[in-house]
Amino acid sequence: MPASTSQTLDIAIIGAAHPHVEYVLSEIANRTDVRVVAVADYDAARRAELERRTMSPGYADANALLDAHKVQAVAVFTEFGLRAPIVTELLRRGIFAIADKPMAVTSAQLALIEHALAGRNLLTLLLEKRFYPVTLALRSIIDSGELGDVVSITTTGPHKLVPSRRPAWMFEPSTYGGILADLTVHDIDLALWLTGYTSGTVSGWISSIPAAGTTDFPALGRAILACDGGPQFAIEVDWIQPEASPRHGDYAMRIAGTKGRADVLFAENRLLVETATRPLREVDLPAGASPASFVFDHLVRGEILQIPASEALRATRIAILAQESATNGSKPMRWG
Repeated sequence: MPASTSQTLDIAIIGAAHPHVEYVLSEIANRTDVRVVAVADYDAARRAELERRTMSPGYADANALLDAHKVQAVAVFTEFGLRAPIVTELLRRGIFAIADKPMAVTSAQLALIEHALAGRNLLTLLLEKRFYPVTLALRSIIDSGELGDVVSITTTGPHKLVPSRRPAWMFEPSTYGGILADLTVHDIDLALWLTGYTSGTVSGWISSIPAAGTTDFPALGRAILACDGGPQFAIEVDWIQPEASPRHGDYAMRIAGTKGRADVLFAENRLLVETATRPLREVDLPAGASPASFVFDHLVRGEILQIPASEALRATRIAILAQESATNGSKPMRWG
């Protein structure tokens, strides 16, 4: 449903429960071809801030907004567990859904979205890691064949929790979901996007040790993806990034191939490559892209949707399966 190049895209924002709403707000501030015509949030303080930032009318009820305004797309940043019904309603109305991750936290929620989508490409996830300079450089290295066949990918995703600064909904399973359903989505997406595998199994494990300052909020989780006839991905995520660290998370990824390996240091924006024929070197990086530019370039200019609905559903589904596996004795679950 891309708009013609002469049109301005009218969108709405529903929810500002997560700071990722800034992805859309900052992107729109730098464009003249997209405007926010309405916002909604049941939380009065968050709604008032959205109204102030966008200079648009606010609604406490999302359906009231959708009934009152004709919009072509809606960006959803509510609490994680509240997103699926909103995304489903958008799709039912034929409105393009721009979802923050995770867009669903249970298989039942995801099934509702998939049923409403009905095979249309009316949905995307804001997966900003795809557009980092180090990620784009890594994709070029892998596509060139310099690493050979990818044998394994190991990722670490530490996050700083600081419980006193987190909203209460994060500590409620119904609104948060779980550590694997939340934090593994990015690296699951990257691993599959980089390698192209389409089926396999996933198993999950969640630490029984709570994060500091909490009583039952898991400190760490791990998902193991085994691709049919291909590599294995080990994706570790945690909420134990030291609070004194200057960084929110020291995200890293190691790709081991039959001809070489690459280490991505996301926080330092560095890519190191060492192969059978070339010694260790640091790769020059291209320019990256903002997290939300790709979806507006698609909707306004007709460019290819770089994170299509099928890939948004896939990453979300595998993350949820990992979460469900962890609660079932790490039983392998099929995906693809």
